Amino acid sequence: MKHILSMALAVAAMTSLMVTGAQAADYNFTTTAPQDYYNSSSYEDVYGSLYNYGGKNVVDYQVPELEYGVQSTTMTGVMERTILPGLQQTVATGGGGYGVSGGGPITVLTEATGTGGSGSASTTTPTVPTLPTTPSYQQPAYTSIEGMAYKDGSIGTVKIPSLKINMKVWEGETAESMKKGLGHYSSTSAWNGNVSVCGHNRGSKYVIGSIKDLKQGDTITYTTIYGTRTYQVTTVQIISNTDWSYLQSTADNRITITTCLADHPESRVLVQAVEKK
Repeated sequence: MKHILSMALAVAAMTSLMVTGAQAADYNFTTTAPQDYYNSSSYEDVYGSLYNYGGKNVVDYQVPELEYGVQSTTMTGVMERTILPGLQQTVATGGGGYGVSGGGPITVLTEATGTGGSGSASTTTPTVPTLPTTPSYQQPAYTSIEGMAYKDGSIGTVKIPSLKINMKVWEGETAESMKKGLGHYSSTSAWNGNVSVCGHNRGSKYVIGSIKDLKQGDTITYTTIYGTRTYQVTTVQIISNTDWSYLQSTADNRITITTCLADHPESRVLVQAVEKK
C-alpha cells in the first residue's frame, strides 16, 4: 500500500511540474501602447509593393535635376537657380534630339470620301511636332601668352572708341602692369575664349573708371599678333571684389574688363563684351 501511495505522489509531483513549466513559458506580449507607436519600416508595408533591386521603385530620392548652366549651393532640397555667367553664350543647339534629325512630313494613306466607284487613296501630311533641342557641349577655348609679346613686352592693345580709351595690355594683374595700361589676368586666355583684363579707376596715368558708363552694344577692340577682334558690350554691372566667376573660360570669344568702384573697395565694375559676328 505504501508503495502504491508513493507512486501516486510521484506522478502527481511530475504532473504539477509539467503544468508549472507550461505556464512559465506562456509569455504575454500585449501592451497598452498605441498600435502605430513604432511605424513599420518594411518597404512593402510602407509603399505597398516589393522592392525592385534592378530598377526604379515606387519612391526613390527625388532630387530635382538642374538644367544646363544652373548651379546649386545646396546638396539636396531647394536648388538656387543661378545662371552661370560664363555659360550664356556657350550652348549650341542642333536640329534634333538625341541623334534624331528632322526630316520631311510623314505621308499617311487614308480612304477617300468621294462619291461613285470604289474608294481611292489620298495622302495627307499631318503636322509633325518639333523635337526638343539638346544642348551640345563645347570645349572652352584658351590661348597661352607664349610667343605673343611685342618688342616692348606688351601682349596686345584694347580700344574703347566711345570712351576714347586706347591702352596696351601687359601680362599679370599687378600694380606694375596697370601703371603702364591694362593688366591681363594670367589665369585667363590671351586670345581665344575669355580674355580678362583689369585697370585702375583713378589715381594713375592710365585709368578706366569710365567703363561704368558703357552701354549694351558699345564696341571694344582687342589687337594682338593674331589679329584684331571686335566685341559688343553685353554686360555692365557692379560685382563683389571676391566674385571671380566672370573670369572662367568660355567656348565663345569675349573680353572681360574689371576696375575698382570709387569709394567702394568691396565692389568692382565689370564689363563683358562678346565677339561681334
